[in-house]
Order: sequence, then structure tokens, then C-alpha cells
Amino acid sequence: MMQNAAQVSLRPNNRLSDMQAIMEQTQAYENRVLERLNAGKTVRSFLIAAVELLTEAVNILVLQVFRKDDYAVKYAVEPLLDGDGPLGDLSVRLKLIYGLGVLSRPEYEDAELLMALREELNHDGNEYSFTDDEILGPFGELHCVTALPPAPHFDNSDPELYAMQKLRYQQVVRSTMVLSLTELISRISLKKAFQK
Repeated sequence: MMQNAAQVSLRPNNRLSDMQAIMEQTQAYENRVLERLNAGKTVRSFLIAAVELLTEAVNILVLQVFRKDDYAVKYAVEPLLDGDGPLGDLSVRLKLIYGLGVLSRPEYEDAELLMALREELNHDGNEYSFTDDEILGPFGELHCVTALPPAPHFDNSDPELYAMQKLRYQQVVRSTMVLSLTELISRISLKKAFQK
């Protein structure tokens, strides 16, 4: 009798510890995404990391859609996802999970825009800063970015102050981008296929 009471009182704690473990896993994943995005000091390296992380998140979702038995994975799923397979391209995988209702339209549009921006930078030899119009424009269109910080009124009278203000604005914009994309990628990776 005493043992049953002890077991009953432990069950809620088990459920609580399971929830805590899930929260810790979620936090660990978000930290990993944040660290990888933060490591990108240039716009180009930042976007490469963002699309790589997005690819990982989309792959997690796509694998949830398919059957889990070994035979199905080896002979049906893997050939679909191989580089030569019909789902070998990230854009096609995105369309699949969007079409199945796993991704929302804003998430899908953000992912497509990030891929397009990265592709554009792959063909453009210029190095951009985070505050260049060519970067701010597309980032301002992302649904996951609630608001980019407004450009401050720079004081041109003192060159050192101007340089400091410009650097600070660059850091604030970059931080906004890092945090916004961390939230988007984490949200996508933590989705469960066919669950609302």
C-alpha cells in the first residue's frame, strides 16, 4: 500500500521531468542554431549557415512524413531524398511539406526568400554589410522579422563618433537578423508533421 502511494506520487514528477527534458532539448537546439548563425561574421557566411540550418530543419520534417519501417526507409524514402531523387532539392522538399500543410505560408515564403537571397549572393561577387540596402530590403520582407531597427540619425561632425554609430547600427541589425532566423529555424525544426 505504501509502495503504491509512492509510485502514484512519482508519476506526476516523471511527466514533469519529461517536459523538462523536452524543454532542455528545445533550448539546446535553439542555442546550437544561435551559435551557428552568430558565427557568420559576413552576410555571405551568415546566409550559408542559415540555409544549411534550414535544410536540416526541413529534412527533419520531411522524414516525419514518410513511413518509419526499415524497408520503406531504405528502398522508398532514401532514393526520393538522394541528390538525384525527386526530393533531392531543398526547394522541392519545402514545397512538399508546405503542400501537405506542415509549414505555414509565412514560414514557406521566408524559407524560399532566404534560399533566393543566398543563391543571389553566390552569383554576386560583392561583399555586403548587414546594413546595405541590398540586404535590408529582402530581410525586411521576411515574415519572421517583426521589425528591423530604424537607421539612426548619424552625426557626421565627428568621424570617430560616426564610425562608432555606424558599427553599432550594423551590430543591432545583425543581432535582429540572427534572433529572427533562430526563431524561424527552431520553430520549423520543432514542428510535428500532421499535428496542429
